[in-house]
Amino acid sequence: MKNILIIALSLFSVSAFATGTAGSNNGLNGDLIQKATAAGLSGKQATKGVVTGHINAGMTAEQMRETVR
Repeated sequence: MKNILIIALSLFSVSAFATGTAGSNNGLNGDLIQKATAAGLSGKQATKGVVTGHINAGMTAEQMRETVR
């Protein structure tokens, strides 16, 4: 019974940590997508650029537009 409790608590803590990390990442990705669309990219181009890692934080609008050419 003690082993089951330890396993259950371990899974719960890993799950809680992963959820917090994903939330932080989603906020950053959303900000990058908004910045890319403001730079003149379509929503689809901006999303694809952020998801694939071609658009990163700190890029200028021109650099973002260059990534989709």
